[in-house]
Amino acid sequence: MGKWHAKRLAACLCILVMTPPTARAISNDTSVAEPPSQEETLAFIKGTWDVCATMQSGWQRMLAKDGSLWQVNRMAKVTVAIIPPSSLRIVTRLNERRKLSGVFEIQAPEERIQEFDLSGLSPNVNRQRDGEDTNLYEIGLRCAHAACITEWVAPLAIPGKPLHDLRTGKLAVTNLDELVYADQPSTKSPGGKKGEISIPVCDRTSLESLSQAFQHAIIKSGGKKPLF
Repeated sequence: MGKWHAKRLAACLCILVMTPPTARAISNDTSVAEPPSQEETLAFIKGTWDVCATMQSGWQRMLAKDGSLWQVNRMAKVTVAIIPPSSLRIVTRLNERRKLSGVFEIQAPEERIQEFDLSGLSPNVNRQRDGEDTNLYEIGLRCAHAACITEWVAPLAIPGKPLHDLRTGKLAVTNLDELVYADQPSTKSPGGKKGEISIPVCDRTSLESLSQAFQHAIIKSGGKKPLF
């Protein structure tokens, strides 16, 4: 009997020694997955806006400074280009259509091009909703020091149609991609400098994801909070 127990113990020890360390250490493994790289984070930011495609706020009521009550519908589309190692070029096409008493209408479609290096931004990213019952949200980015964002703005028009009819609401904008520059922008223009910008986002889920992604990318690029 004693010899049988000795042989069994020896067999158990042999199995334990031959078992791979990873199989024995699974329960004690407390390591966590590495955070996404800068390339992965920037690709996520670009991809999220690609999925958003064309966004619309729906008709909202807006009280003007003179007390008049307007109805406003905003349409937007955002396209992101990655400029390695840590810069972004964001092109936003916007159209804001306003109605007063259901009779008078105005609209002014435009394109905004904004370029910035993430290292110059503050990791404090703002999230806001564009109205109480709107389907459109906005993410706010702010420079840590001075004005670090370069912006170009150009008015847009419907090709072959009078600009006056567009701006007075006689023509409806149904596709932002079909609009062209009303005045050919100068490629030599240095652009204006801004300290903060707001970019449209299609829904709350995308807003939360983008705010976390921007915060991670800004910190990874060396961006710091403002001193004051």
